Formats: sequence, C-alpha cells, structure tokens
Amino acid sequence: MRIQNRGFTLVEVLITLSSLLLIVSFMPMLLNIDWIKKQQSERFSRLEWSVFARQIASEVREARELEVKQSTLYLYKFTGETVSFEKYGNLLRRRVNGQGHEILLQFISNVQYKIEHNGITVKVTSDQGKEYETFIMTFFPPKEKAA
Repeated sequence: MRIQNRGFTLVEVLITLSSLLLIVSFMPMLLNIDWIKKQQSERFSRLEWSVFARQIASEVREARELEVKQSTLYLYKFTGETVSFEKYGNLLRRRVNGQGHEILLQFISNVQYKIEHNGITVKVTSDQGKEYETFIMTFFPPKEKAA
C-alpha cells in the first residue's frame, strides 16, 4: 500500500517565508506614507527643547560666574569646573573643562545668550526657522566674568 503525503516540506516553508519577508521589507519604500515624512520633517521637537531648558537652568543656577563669547556660554562653578554650551555645526553641545561632546540639541541654525540683571535669556533658532526662547532666573544676580 502506498501512502501519499500531501503537505509542505520545511524547505518549502522557509523559502515561502523568506520571499514574504523580502517583499514586506520593501513595502515602506513602495508606499507613500505621509506620517513618516511628517515625522522626519519635525526634526527639532518641543520635548528636546524642554529637556534642554531644564538642564541649562540647573547648570546656570549652580554657576558663580557667567561669560558669553560669540555663540558660547561659559559657566564657572564653585567646584572649579568650567561648563560650556556651544554651537558646533548644527548641534548645541555641552563640555566640561574643554572636554567631552554631550549633544543637547540637534538641527539648530543659531543660538544667542544674553546676560541680564536677574538671569540669562537663551534663544535658539532651529534649522526650519522656528525660534525657542527661555529666561533662566538666578537666585542671585549673575556675575559676569571679568575680562
């Protein structure tokens, strides 16, 4: 008596799954998905700005002296450290004692710092032209570094 097995072999299943996965992997490129394009166009987000504003506020409040040179803010702390926030290409980075490369913001075109009598104003322009501004009040009048 002869038994006929009708079914798929393991090799046939693997070939079928491989071809299906290959086709599915090309689907995003073949389809025009608007939400992906919109998400990529919103490169500078409010969440990044919010985190940056909190971090720089904390650093400014720990500083004993402030200094602004071009597009760089130098904070001189009581511990002897010098923390700088500087524009580096289209990035805003933080450095401690001239070392490190901690990226705080991406896709920026301009950053401005203005020391005022009761704090400092930070104004950032994204590469899309949107402006973000925050004022950081200090607990004591900021002392500008003597030149």
